Amino acid sequence: MGKAHIGMLTDKVINMNKFYSSKLAVFLFAFPALLLFTVFVIYPIFPEILISFQKNDGFRNMGYVGFKNYADVLQDKTFWRSNLNTVIIVFLSTFVGLPISLLFALVMDRQSEAMRRFFKFSSVLPAVLSVTVISQMWIAIYEPMWGLLNSILRALNLNNLALAWLSDSRTVVPSIAVAFLWQYLGLNALLFYTGIKAIPKTYYEAAMIDGAGFFRASLKITIPLLQDVTKYLLVLSILGCMSQFAHVRIMTGGGPGDISRTVVYQLYYVAFSTSDFGRGCAIAIIFVIECLLLTFVINKFVAQERIEF
Repeated sequence: MGKAHIGMLTDKVINMNKFYSSKLAVFLFAFPALLLFTVFVIYPIFPEILISFQKNDGFRNMGYVGFKNYADVLQDKTFWRSNLNTVIIVFLSTFVGLPISLLFALVMDRQSEAMRRFFKFSSVLPAVLSVTVISQMWIAIYEPMWGLLNSILRALNLNNLALAWLSDSRTVVPSIAVAFLWQYLGLNALLFYTGIKAIPKTYYEAAMIDGAGFFRASLKITIPLLQDVTKYLLVLSILGCMSQFAHVRIMTGGGPGDISRTVVYQLYYVAFSTSDFGRGCAIAIIFVIECLLLTFVINKFVAQERIEF
């Protein structure tokens, strides 16, 4: 009986393993998440597509206009300027911010336990603060007369560099990008640090035996083995910057004039300030296509081969 009982248990375990490794099991476990994603992400896109072909003020359909809304959007200079502003924010916050975050994580890894705890706390604090708090803080820093930035520049006798940062068309978009970069710089560093701690120490021990220092070990071991984390942060950062709205709304309101509008802010302005929901939805659909193309490019060319260790 004992052997028979053990045999039955073994068969059950084998059957359960087959079930969990089957496509049906994968579908059943993924179904709740897929359902929520479909209801709250995929489904709302279809009414937007429909409205984008209408003249619509947000309350009623005033007629089918075909691709006129898309043509108007693509001929609008403000829309293209908002795209350029978005690209600038993406470039500064991602391709400047992520390397700084990585460097910060590499330095954090070499600190004492007490210093690491301090760095972890200080890293995550700006990210959990309200965007309103962060934006108001940077408005005060950029204030032309008594702001911290200009005060430091004047103290260094660099009066010619003391500008009206949020009113000058040359500096307003980079200034917003710096505020956004600063808020999430530490959080990205903490994610990089988590990836660094997952790398086996034996790799570094072998590198030390071969005479590799901090710089060479980071270049040859740490950075290549962080490719999955880098890919995740790249997608997260780019899409986060693409959907930039709150900092622009609070810090400049899209001004001066329409100089600092991003794509999402332009969408908001067209839909809610001019009550042109048809054109606003057209901007939204174009924005979705841009995000999908960027995600496809990142998935295609970044970290194609998964590294296991």
